[in-house]
Amino acid sequence: MTLTSSTRGLTREELTELVPGYDRMNPSSVRRQFARDLARLGRLGINLQSHPDLVNPSTLRYIASVREGESITAAFDETERLMLASAASMWSAESTGSLGARIRAKLVSLGISPGVGLARGALGSSAATTPLLEAIEAHRSVSFSYRSSAGERALKRRVEPWELNVVDGREYLYGFDLEREAPRLFRVSRIESIPIEGPAAKNEHAPHPPIRELLTGSETLEEDPLHGDPVRLCIAPYKALALRRRLGLNPSETSIDVPAEHARGLLESAWAEPLWVSLEGENPLATRWARARAHIAELHAEGPTLTWERAKNFEKVKSKRAREVGTGDGELTRLSAEIAYLYAHGEVKTGTMAREFGLTEEELDADLDIIYNAGDYSRGYDDLVDVIRHDGYVSVSGADTLAHPMQLTPSETSALLMGLEVLAESRTTFPDESVSKLKLKLSAMLPEGAPTAEPASEREDPREAAILERILRAHASSSPVRIMYSPPTRAGVSVRDMTPLEVTSRYGALYIRAYCHLAEATREFRSDRIVESWDIGDELAPAAGDRTTRLDIPLDEWPEVTLAIGSKARWLLEAFEPKSLRAEPGSTRVIARIKPSSPHALLAAVFETGGAAEILDPDHIREAVRRVAETKVARLGE
Repeated sequence: MTLTSSTRGLTREELTELVPGYDRMNPSSVRRQFARDLARLGRLGINLQSHPDLVNPSTLRYIASVREGESITAAFDETERLMLASAASMWSAESTGSLGARIRAKLVSLGISPGVGLARGALGSSAATTPLLEAIEAHRSVSFSYRSSAGERALKRRVEPWELNVVDGREYLYGFDLEREAPRLFRVSRIESIPIEGPAAKNEHAPHPPIRELLTGSETLEEDPLHGDPVRLCIAPYKALALRRRLGLNPSETSIDVPAEHARGLLESAWAEPLWVSLEGENPLATRWARARAHIAELHAEGPTLTWERAKNFEKVKSKRAREVGTGDGELTRLSAEIAYLYAHGEVKTGTMAREFGLTEEELDADLDIIYNAGDYSRGYDDLVDVIRHDGYVSVSGADTLAHPMQLTPSETSALLMGLEVLAESRTTFPDESVSKLKLKLSAMLPEGAPTAEPASEREDPREAAILERILRAHASSSPVRIMYSPPTRAGVSVRDMTPLEVTSRYGALYIRAYCHLAEATREFRSDRIVESWDIGDELAPAAGDRTTRLDIPLDEWPEVTLAIGSKARWLLEAFEPKSLRAEPGSTRVIARIKPSSPHALLAAVFETGGAAEILDPDHIREAVRRVAETKVARLGE
């Protein structure tokens, strides 16, 4: 703001004297930091110019102004603006590098509301996301520490990143691996260090299928699952609804024969629902499923191979995660966008402006305190920014160079494309056709080589869209709605009235926190477990009531759990942050003490490892895992 307030330009020496912070550095650090700050301004959408000083030509003077973004606003209609706001809300406001905050602030400066009250997501929570997007934008290589699902330890990888996208709520990087001299796919959450930018990329960005297809095709099975006999899939009534919708099964059907050529991904779906799904037949997928269940049952049949009492004396292990690195980029963008917003709207209610930026009024007041009197003090007070606050209203003057809407960078545009992909996966009220059209518009704004939109996938289910539309409408109006819900660890369904309080997005599904009138308490409901919904008073709606039954398997009390995790199951450390971690001597296993988010989540994780993880304690959870592995639970409730 100091730089943009000057009409004659400022030298490096003048800037570092005027701007707080530089005075705490030594001269060499000041020079390096100043160069980094100029580069950051360019990435944030600030136009920078320099010219020689008239008196001393060897000294440069710097001038800055906001790079205008007005031209893009006319390209989007009202529905597309709402989709952009929703896509931005899929990014965590606390995303490392403040990418989510930057996007939302810039959209507000463009006159696009950030979607207060819409679903929220957690994209960008990995510290690696922002540096990877910026490396793609700059066409540069990166190096980082990476732990594969089968790796015992993290290894350094050097990659020329080509594309970053999201599948089922998880971020994936595809690029040219310089160590292996071939394209490779990486899961971003397994990157254990901040990616460091390296030399310019040299390998041509080769055409490739969408990341979703690359991910599905990365299965390495002992047998080829796409040949052989059909797979018979058995599903308990009203369970595994997402899988049912994919296969075209209605909620009460209990089996379907899936041709081998259409069976890709079925094994992963079965592992995610071990209580309610089983694979049968002679297909290699069904054979592998049966072997995995038998191995898990055997592993948990006798006493545990180790106890926590003994394991807690082993050497402690630190669960490595990428170091969170905060920057001022998000704050700078937000402050600049707040100025543009005030210039566009004139005098504004403080509460209204705070809601637009997702801030409390106290946080907005703190921002306005920073903006007030910012600028070039060497020119006197007339050139400083003036913030006028009176009777609950606020306005600004003296910041004309920051009064323009801010332009989205390629990284931010790519991030919005990822947010749109999460919206499509979460099956919001936006039709796939509309989302796909907006993706193409955003892709056209990107320079050559930046991530582009993937083709629309056929994920939209009209019936499911109607269910969610009714729930989101109730959320917007703070009114109740009746749902039929299928809990993950009980047979049958319940019909209950709920008043939605908050909607969030995680791993490609919507989570609705609501007041449940049946339980008379706040509960969380996952969208892909909602069988049907009705408006309150609908004559066709069934009566409210709990029609579920408890399974004859101990699934209710799930305290802290001790897990022995083999090298091929290290990804469990991401899914369940361990409270304590120990290394087993003479073994590749680590012993983790965790508090599972739910019994269903832990069951699914243990089965997905195929026996590479063992529950050590408590005994009743070992017993639950064994009985699920031995029993065709999918037959229950027929």
